[in-house]
Amino acid sequence: MKRTWFSLAGLLLGACAIPNVITGLDDRSPPPEFGRPGWVRVCAGIGAWTGGIVGGVVSVALLPVTYPISLLASDGLGEHSSGEFMFFPALGGAAIGHCLLGAPPDLLDFVFRRAWVDSPDPVNSYEFVPLEGPIMPRAEPAPSPANPTNNQGKSGGG
Repeated sequence: MKRTWFSLAGLLLGACAIPNVITGLDDRSPPPEFGRPGWVRVCAGIGAWTGGIVGGVVSVALLPVTYPISLLASDGLGEHSSGEFMFFPALGGAAIGHCLLGAPPDLLDFVFRRAWVDSPDPVNSYEFVPLEGPIMPRAEPAPSPANPTNNQGKSGGG
């Protein structure tokens, strides 16, 4: 009986990650304003759920390998990336299923409808926003032997 409960709990580990990925894929891959109709989105959503569920089972099977690696690399990966690494089969499966079942209907819709209908292009707000460079921690200068206050702006001569 305990084994059944642990198995069910293990299978539910990926359940938190998969819906978030599928929602993100549905909202931004591509966004609705690019003209993708509802029936294409439904096909892509079914593919994302199918791939996510299959990938979730694979994720649980690979946990004995991915969990220790994510713990070892947690400093370099960060909190969210560590979880993404652990469940990469589920997240990747959702993306692959979204593409495999969403691309053919999207292609059919494009060839037989969107290519022939003159619709306005969506307005994108892709403004150039310069990013700040990486900020590296700086070591404080070591105090000099003559003046332990770091000789801040003053020279020792007279």
